[in-house]
Amino acid sequence: MTNDDNTPPVYARWRNSQVSRNFHRLGLLVAAIILSAGLLLMAKDALGLRFWDLIPADIPILGWNIAIALTGIGLVSLAAYGIVRAIGWAIDRSV
Repeated sequence: MTNDDNTPPVYARWRNSQVSRNFHRLGLLVAAIILSAGLLLMAKDALGLRFWDLIPADIPILGWNIAIALTGIGLVSLAAYGIVRAIGWAIDRSV
């Protein structure tokens, strides 16, 4: 057997999988923080709502606003996760 200089050491693959796994976990943490902060802000806003002043025509509008807010929070969380994973991918490729 010859020792080829182009083959990476055996531990390099394990190290790269560790980097990928750790950035996956970090991305999930960042996304969870953004999601929980958004939900807390929505709950705070809902506590200030006076339900007895609502008329039946306001309920579909309120439902659409909640749906838009949840979609926005989800998209921002997904984007943050993707950015963290992209940073991890770039670091993994540079090492």
